[in-house]
Amino acid sequence: MKVDNVFDKTELKKYLSTAYALPLQSLTFFPEGEDSYGYIAVSETGEKYFAKASTSVPNTCLQVASLLRHQCNISGVVAPLETQDGMLSIPWQNFRVSLFPFIEGKSRWDLWKIGKDFNDAELAQTGTLLATIHGCTDTIPPNVLTVATYDLPLRDELYAVLDAAEKKRQHQNQYQRQLLEALAQHRSEILQTLERYDSLGRSADALQTPFVITHGDATPGNLILESGLKTSQAKRLHLIDWDGVCLGPPEKDLVAFTGERFEVVLERYLTARQSRVSLHADIFGFYIYEWTLNEIRDYGTKILFKNSDAQQNEYDWESLQDYLPPARELMEDGSVAIRSTLGRCGLLPK
Repeated sequence: MKVDNVFDKTELKKYLSTAYALPLQSLTFFPEGEDSYGYIAVSETGEKYFAKASTSVPNTCLQVASLLRHQCNISGVVAPLETQDGMLSIPWQNFRVSLFPFIEGKSRWDLWKIGKDFNDAELAQTGTLLATIHGCTDTIPPNVLTVATYDLPLRDELYAVLDAAEKKRQHQNQYQRQLLEALAQHRSEILQTLERYDSLGRSADALQTPFVITHGDATPGNLILESGLKTSQAKRLHLIDWDGVCLGPPEKDLVAFTGERFEVVLERYLTARQSRVSLHADIFGFYIYEWTLNEIRDYGTKILFKNSDAQQNEYDWESLQDYLPPARELMEDGSVAIRSTLGRCGLLPK
């Protein structure tokens, strides 16, 4: 969850209206997401759009999403709209702002919050959508895609967070003090988690599996089932937030579905790929460990070095509680369950 930025939304609304030739009437903060600021934009004729202001989304990510939607004709990809000048974003202060179609519906995360979930048919749609995206790899120019590595992104930031607990810092707020105490208490567990992660990365790298276009963050908050359709129609699935799109192993996307009904997604995925697919438990394990380490790095960095808002600090501190200390036993159990599922689907080496 984000706390709203202080920049002038009235001026931003005018700027967007001009750039996109849209008579926007309102711009309302949407308190979801982590690193970007989101706004629901409504035109004078009632059409809704989603405006996203970010300092960290490369234009190549927007370009790939646009190619997947329009060149590969994947309707489930929510891609940025073009400005009058054919651009996919516009500059605003120190941000780049993109405008997207607004999808009326509920994300899987929205459903989880009220004790519900996708049904099996809806969950299977995710397998089809990911298989379709992964199958378009050869149609996207390779020069616009970054390539994933089996190494922790922004590793230096994690070390800076851990090192902060070893130093005496002045002017600490409540959340910084709590974090530094927790880091000092759990430092050895975090380093052991990092060691296991690096070991899995070496194993994954040695497998030399083919890379595909991956969304990179196919988590419950980024999967939306469109509402407003007739009850006789299947709800259409949309995948939003293409900030992390890159070439990587299929496991990078599929790991988000490992759990109780992983087989529902996996079986549909394998059918829809229509080609032989190799999946490996160690690569899934690598991404399970990476998620935990990235959450410690990300929330730790925000609380110690970036946040200036107490409400944002409170949210980030609460979000971090699931990862301090790292639940290594749970992660290992998850890897064992994945290996079992791969075996039932005939994906383990003979």
